[in-house]
Amino acid sequence: MDKFNFFGKTFKITFWFIIIFETISFLGFNFPSVDKIVFILLTIATFIISLRKLEYGLWIILTELFIGSFGYLFSYNIDGFNISIRLGLFLALFLAWLIYFVRTKKLEFKKSNLFWPFVLLICFIILGFLIGYLKHNGLKNIFFDANGYLYFGLIFIAFTVINDWRKINRLFQVMIAAVSVMAIKTLVLLFYFSHTTDENAVRLVYRWVRDTRVGEITQFSQNFFRVFFQSHIYALFIFLILFILLVLITRQNWDKKNYRMLWLMIALSSLTLIISFSRSFWLALAMTLFLIFLYLVLKEKIGWRKIMKVIGIMILVSALEIGFLTFLITVKIPGGKGGGPSAASLIRERLTATEEAAIGSRYQLLKPLIKKSLESPIWGSGFGATVTYQTLDPRTKELSGGYYTSYAFEWGYLDTVVKMGLLGLLTYLFFLWKILKNGLDILKHSVNREIKVFVLGLLFGFLSLIVTHFTTPYLNHPLGIGIILICIAVFNTLANEKKN
Repeated sequence: MDKFNFFGKTFKITFWFIIIFETISFLGFNFPSVDKIVFILLTIATFIISLRKLEYGLWIILTELFIGSFGYLFSYNIDGFNISIRLGLFLALFLAWLIYFVRTKKLEFKKSNLFWPFVLLICFIILGFLIGYLKHNGLKNIFFDANGYLYFGLIFIAFTVINDWRKINRLFQVMIAAVSVMAIKTLVLLFYFSHTTDENAVRLVYRWVRDTRVGEITQFSQNFFRVFFQSHIYALFIFLILFILLVLITRQNWDKKNYRMLWLMIALSSLTLIISFSRSFWLALAMTLFLIFLYLVLKEKIGWRKIMKVIGIMILVSALEIGFLTFLITVKIPGGKGGGPSAASLIRERLTATEEAAIGSRYQLLKPLIKKSLESPIWGSGFGATVTYQTLDPRTKELSGGYYTSYAFEWGYLDTVVKMGLLGLLTYLFFLWKILKNGLDILKHSVNREIKVFVLGLLFGFLSLIVTHFTTPYLNHPLGIGIILICIAVFNTLANEKKN
């Protein structure tokens, strides 16, 4: 196995490709004809590239996944139906793989011990479609509720492409490049909204972020804005992997460039998580770090002196980052805003807030959601099933007296019970357990220290996804499914390399 190199040629190409991609997206948002042309060109180009080399097609679609949140950086509107670039790229790549499969008759995933658990999970997803249709949940609601599961189709392509360490290395170069640009974009947006006084300019950028469904920008104070992207989940995933690598692989085993860049990525990803102001991410991070330290003490037999040193460095880095953010939002620039509360006071307020509209609405949803799950606890009510509850959101109160009906629910595991029943949830959990077990088997049998540490990072990143899903749904969304597919393919490849 080669040494870790997360900042090579693939990283640089992906980094600049994303910068261009984001710039054209902003232009396309302001000029709809550009948006449509780029959508068509990207979809066709991805199909042609994938026909020639599936690997490149997979990197393209994963790059969009890592930065695009809901996948609407580009879109094509047909009679009121808005097709996302994510769906366009997925169909292009999947069609190219089908042609490859017809030609070669190779289905690498069938050899995996996950194949039949996956087939069983797909059966429950199909059953959720059928029950939703038979219960007249509405075709549009059914499609938009369940279309995220389509991303599981990439599992066949991931197994075809990711088959050696070089491919794994390229995959993580793509992911780290995407998280780098996403972090920079998050910081730039925070600075821009904190200091720009031109309301028209602010409104233009705000609408681009909102209407492309990349994220949410919410004013928290005079000049602090929460910048939250759903794709920030990958900042959490990368942070945990790199944290494990830095703690358990000695500095001497890294070349200087990679070591410095790792620290930079740790800083960028953790800054992103702070700016996101997502309590779900903070909770998942805290719980996962607790498990990591427990592992370090019990399994790695690391002494308390080193543990306290690591914790001390984390506290110091966090303090420096909060100080940097305070400077970023309060510094006065010519013609711009400045001043306001410190980032530390806002974080403290966020952690202790109990009457905020978002968290209050989430709790208001809980009781009606449990009641809905009990209507058909075994098989579920199918995709598109809706629940009406009283929200604390001021806009909804103004429009409908505070009552809101939706098929999308914040409580992830309860969402699965409502749509696919307890049997569907247990099937999904069994599938996730099998993935974890594959990773644990590599830890148990591998003699390569670097592979073990890397797998350990993936496992803890995977656990953070499972924790996040309790309060913010990701396991039914391409963003979470992307992490699942990455772990499955990487574990499979490393297990095969171990055997060989």
